[in-house]
Amino acid sequence: MSFISYEESQEALSQLHVSAVKTEKVFLGNALGRILAEDVIADEDYPKQPTAAMDGYAVKYSDFAGGRIEIAGNNPAGSDNACTVYEGVCVKTFTGAVMPEGADTLIQIENVHVEGGHIIIDEEVPFASNVRPVGESYFKGDILIPKGVRIGFAEIGVMAGLNKVMIPVALKPKVAVIATGSEVLDLGEKGGGL
Repeated sequence: MSFISYEESQEALSQLHVSAVKTEKVFLGNALGRILAEDVIADEDYPKQPTAAMDGYAVKYSDFAGGRIEIAGNNPAGSDNACTVYEGVCVKTFTGAVMPEGADTLIQIENVHVEGGHIIIDEEVPFASNVRPVGESYFKGDILIPKGVRIGFAEIGVMAGLNKVMIPVALKPKVAVIATGSEVLDLGEKGGGL
């Protein structure tokens, strides 16, 4: 068995070429606890269109002066119906639904009562109330999760919301142990008496 000095071992280590972190892609469900290898960047604004922040009626703010507005229909969240609000007309709109074209304010259901196909305004709200504007959560190009972060449940949720399936992560390190001292023994071997 040959031995090298401490200085020789340091010189040998300094000659090793250590490259950038190597990466692999793993399924989102297997990414928990791994280190993110690339920034997660928003590829679009969210929300993409103005949306309702709560259940209520999408209206033109200028119609509050009349106090009575005709209900023209329903606008559930996820609906593809292209609703439009005109003067004197509102649309019942649910949390998360895209605001109907022409509407600039959402008055929550607690502030009105319904009477004969119309809403009667009991308490007004400010202009643009309860409307989530385009990009309220984030804009296209924003870094949502920076690389180097240990992926936890919150990061999994963000990536799932972005419909990310395969996640780039740093390879797990591989470790080797080199025993150089005579004090290291194989299993079952007896020591020489210290």
